[in-house]
Amino acid sequence: MSYKLLEPTKVGSITLRNRIVLAPMGTGYTSTSGSTNKRQIDYLTRFAKGGVALIIPEGQDVDDKESGVMHNTLSIYSDCFLAGLNEMVESVKDEGAAIIAQIAHGGLQTRPEYIHGLQPVAPSAVAYPFTGIVAKELDQRKINEIQDAFADSALRAQKAGFDGIEIHGANGYLLTEFLSPRMNLRTDKYGGSIENRARMILEIYEKIRAKTNPKFIVGYRLCADEHVPGGITSEDVIAFVKMLEKVGVDYIHVTSGIHETIIFAAPPMYIPREVNNLHLSEMVKKAVTVPVMCAGSLNVEIGEQAICEGKTDLAVIGRGLIADPELPLKLMEGRVEDIRPCIRGNNGCVGRALMGYQLSCEVNPGIGKDEVMTITPAKVPKKIMVIGGGVAGMEAARLAAERGHKVILVEREKELGGHVLETAAVEFKKDLKPLLKWLKTQLDKKGVKLRLNTEATPELVKKEKPDVLIIAVGSDYIMPPALAKYAPNFLFPKEVLLGQKQMGDRVVVAGGGLVGCETALHIAESLKKKVIIVEMLDDILLELGFGEIFTLMALKDRLQKAGVEIKTGLTLKSYSGNKVVCTDKTGKDVQLDADSVVLALGLQARQDMVIQFKGLAPQVFKIGDCVEARKIYHSFREAWKTVFSF
Repeated sequence: MSYKLLEPTKVGSITLRNRIVLAPMGTGYTSTSGSTNKRQIDYLTRFAKGGVALIIPEGQDVDDKESGVMHNTLSIYSDCFLAGLNEMVESVKDEGAAIIAQIAHGGLQTRPEYIHGLQPVAPSAVAYPFTGIVAKELDQRKINEIQDAFADSALRAQKAGFDGIEIHGANGYLLTEFLSPRMNLRTDKYGGSIENRARMILEIYEKIRAKTNPKFIVGYRLCADEHVPGGITSEDVIAFVKMLEKVGVDYIHVTSGIHETIIFAAPPMYIPREVNNLHLSEMVKKAVTVPVMCAGSLNVEIGEQAICEGKTDLAVIGRGLIADPELPLKLMEGRVEDIRPCIRGNNGCVGRALMGYQLSCEVNPGIGKDEVMTITPAKVPKKIMVIGGGVAGMEAARLAAERGHKVILVEREKELGGHVLETAAVEFKKDLKPLLKWLKTQLDKKGVKLRLNTEATPELVKKEKPDVLIIAVGSDYIMPPALAKYAPNFLFPKEVLLGQKQMGDRVVVAGGGLVGCETALHIAESLKKKVIIVEMLDDILLELGFGEIFTLMALKDRLQKAGVEIKTGLTLKSYSGNKVVCTDKTGKDVQLDADSVVLALGLQARQDMVIQFKGLAPQVFKIGDCVEARKIYHSFREAWKTVFSF
């Protein structure tokens, strides 16, 4: 099959080998000084080796004052960074890819601790909704200084050997703020009309062009929709991109969302892939003739279709390439089934970035760890037995087989997948289906021997005599002893999600954690039932930290739209005869009417099943939920850590 994605295309003065672009994403790999290093260079070079046409590293700070947006960000404000940046450029170009530096200023979307204790700056003295911090309004002297910093940084990028630069005008940063009527309240020549609000950006462009070679590419990353009232309008966008084209910008990179609407910048699986930025890039393409690239949940299928339909010229992929840096190469070789799919869980990539951690990946723990987790043949092939066919066991078996070990995978159910099997059945978590399909395909291709419908016993292990035993027997839904006598009356999430049992029209879901909220949403949205969530704590989803804000925002929004009622501060006490009795924090009983009750109080490790296998092989490991019930991120990470230990 031929793909438009793989066709060469011209951007500015250069011809790219295909239409696949690595999105700029913060990694946390940068040295604390702002300089690059071997780890970051190896990380970027891996995408070039994998066939990506254009690499755009994470945004680079244009000054050492207020431009930073977090700790450990790449910088380009001084010649002291030239040596490292040149090494980055040459390493990427040696593998056949082009590379463009994104230069950025955070504006109000930062914190004083990221910018040497200084007050953030913005077009106007407005407050940042996330932090309440009020910006210092830029005066003309400071505007000139920032414009010069962008121009100097562009020249420095040219000296380092970059093919061009991308002016970062998206994600709510400084240049988005100038363009936004919501953030830009100025009454001088930089405020008011779209022509005035665009002036700061156009003056930066002019200063860059005055300092750089005419063939040096200058692109612009555009926030085409802030997704907030009073923000940038479609009319603003169309007028602005025409201005960009008129002055000579080489391409326009379309995205959307600001920090307040961050879920649109890196949409989690709760937002359908079809709800992306392609309608915005299509709007831009109709207004200009320069190349347009689009970012936002694109994969091979959606990117290919979008290019064929003229909605974008290039597909910008971030998380999908982190999941599989060889995506373009596998596409070229006709190995689509081997492309490891991104599940958009955000726990390994952008979620970790928000926490100030280093980038990883839920399904590709080896990303950014080339020195310690490059998949190579094992020095001594061994016989491996894996007990448990959830994602932890599947990935351990797959990876062990890829390293040349002889692997047997034992699963007591008739199908592989564990709890992910039931979760993937839900419409809003369908991104998990390709992961299960990929794992099963790879197990088959790697020659893993499957024993389904087989209960693993100590006798079976002794018979097989494995050199290494990996226990991945997973977890069970929690049944509190106080509720055990009502057990026949309850449903568990698995039974609901897989449609194994029927429910009445009024449903109470006990438990407002992630499992309970997802189950409640499925019942309300797909099964059209009236749902009440009962949670003993003061709010739902309290298990989710700041790094999971994407999930929190998207899930709460969908629960509200689905009409799910949430009652906090209540503990389930009993259920019989269509009557649910809960206890509030004062000890008072609260009665609710319900036709069905789903017990979703979380998961507990099957540690009792682990004990029986102790000492039955020279090396015994336990991974995944049987250690502690957690997320896919932990299952894959432990699988890799274990397989690389023998």
